[in-house]
Amino acid sequence: MPRRYRVATTAVFQRDLRRVRKRAPRVHHALRRALALLETDPYNLERRANIRKLVNMPAGEGQFRMRLGGHRLRYDVVEDEVVLHSIRPRSRSYR
Repeated sequence: MPRRYRVATTAVFQRDLRRVRKRAPRVHHALRRALALLETDPYNLERRANIRKLVNMPAGEGQFRMRLGGHRLRYDVVEDEVVLHSIRPRSRSYR
């Protein structure tokens, strides 16, 4: 049986999610599929998503990013938990 990860969110992610729901409904739909993938393969070992580990990014600040169209989902993996930090347009994601 594949390992299951628990998905947790931060307050910043919740705020970003409210904005995405209003401004980019397609991204919100893609996010649902992405969350299902993160529950089973957050390290992207099966190469089913556009996920990269960011270089020189300390733990707790979103070491991984997933591409969702023009938006970027930043997250960390801590033991058996995936912590979602933010979902923002590409132009604001890396600031």
